[in-house]
Amino acid sequence: MQLKKITTGFVIQTIDTETGKLINQEFVAGDQCDYEDGEGNCIDAQECFGDDAEPYFTYDMVQP
Repeated sequence: MQLKKITTGFVIQTIDTETGKLINQEFVAGDQCDYEDGEGNCIDAQECFGDDAEPYFTYDMVQP
């Protein structure tokens, strides 16, 4: 089964007002996560992982 993990968070962007360019951005993931199956239906991750710990995957965000 495929599972989608939706993580709530925010982005902090640093902008150079003289050049109008984006200098840096920081992605901050929150603790709130929701899960969906491949068809977009909400599911309980406990059903998928059971008593095992959910595997951790890094959030791979790319800087400008």
